[in-house]
Amino acid sequence: MAKINPALQFFRSNRFSEAVEAYKRQLREDPDDVWANTGGLGVSLMAAGEFFEAITYLEKMNQYEHGILPGNIGREIELSVCHWMIGEHAQALGIIKGLVIAVRDGKIGYTDIAGGVTQGLIYLYMAASLRASSDIDLAMNYLKKLATRRRIQNWPGPAALFLLGTLTFEEAMKDATGSADVAHAKQIAEQDLMKRRQMTAILFAAGTARRIAGDEAGCRMHMAECASLTNPLVEYEWYLARSEVSITS
Repeated sequence: MAKINPALQFFRSNRFSEAVEAYKRQLREDPDDVWANTGGLGVSLMAAGEFFEAITYLEKMNQYEHGILPGNIGREIELSVCHWMIGEHAQALGIIKGLVIAVRDGKIGYTDIAGGVTQGLIYLYMAASLRASSDIDLAMNYLKKLATRRRIQNWPGPAALFLLGTLTFEEAMKDATGSADVAHAKQIAEQDLMKRRQMTAILFAAGTARRIAGDEAGCRMHMAECASLTNPLVEYEWYLARSEVSITS
C-alpha cells in the first residue's frame, strides 16, 4: 500500500498554508523522503505566496534533479516565476531564457508533453513585459520550431498554436474545455483540473498576445480571467497572471 503523504493531500486540496507546515514537519521527522518533501515544500510555498522562501527549497531541488538525471528540466520554471514575483525581473528572464535555449539545443530532453511549450509561453510573456525585442523574437522562433513537431497537438501546444495564428482563440478555448464561450468554459474548468490547467494556458497566452500587440486593456482582461480561476497547482503561468491583477487593482 502506498504511503499516505498528508502534506501532499493538503496541497491537492488547495490548503496551502497547512501543506507548508506539514511539509516542514515531514522534513524534520522523515529524512528518508527529504527530496520529495523539499520539492513539495517549494511549490507549496509558491501557492501560499511565499515566493522568496520558496526559492531556497527550489534551488536545492533543482540541483538535485539535474544531478540524478541529466537532461531533466529541473525547477527552472518555478525559479524563474518566483524571481519574477519578487520583482527580480532580469534574473527571472535570464533563467527562463537559459531553459528555452537548453531545450532548443537538445540539452534538456524531459519537458511538458508538447515538447517544451510551457517555458516558451513564460519566456514570451516576460520578454513582452520587459519590451525586450530580441527575446520576443527568440521566444517566437522557439515556439515556431516546436509547432513543426507532432507533439504540439498536446496541451499546452494549442496555446502556442494560437499565439502563432494557427488556431483562433475560440478554437483553442474549445479544444481546452469543450466550450468556446469563456464564461461557460470557466464553469467547466472549475470542475475539472486538467481542463483548468489547459484554460490557464490559453488565457495566459491570449493576454501575452495582447501585450505584444500593444493592447494593455486586452492583456489585463485575459490575465484577470486567468487569475480568477482556482489555482491549477502546476501551471505556473497562473502566478504571473495574478501579478498582473495585483499591479492593476
